[in-house]
Amino acid sequence: MDYQIIVAIITAGAAIIVAVVSFFLNESAKRKTEWQQKKFGHYQNLLLAISDLVIDGKNKTKANQDFSTASNTIALIAPQKVIDALMAFHDEVKWANRDSASPERHDELLKNLILLIREDIGLSKNDDSKTFAFHLIGSRPNNQ
Repeated sequence: MDYQIIVAIITAGAAIIVAVVSFFLNESAKRKTEWQQKKFGHYQNLLLAISDLVIDGKNKTKANQDFSTASNTIALIAPQKVIDALMAFHDEVKWANRDSASPERHDELLKNLILLIREDIGLSKNDDSKTFAFHLIGSRPNNQ
């Protein structure tokens, strides 16, 4: 066989392989991005629900329902360590534990949950759990 034909076949084959590999890599990156966006939306709903629990004047029944729904939905998308942190936070703040709940323990569990969520969505490259500080910020009704 002529060398020019062999070179042409190799070049065409390489071009096809590069195109196929590029297509699959792009599709994989696209799926990963879409998945991260879905995760972010679920985590956002969870944090909004937690936030509604500390805002005075909010309908607490609805806030608790939203928190329950968001927490239960997280089980579908979050890694086990996030779910474990969420369950530890929930166990600390649930109604049956209100009298013995410690604000310091609450803040520590919430901080751990936030750090794990940030890690899961890829934001934690520079987070330092020793210096990271977070607590819920609530508000009072307008008439007070």
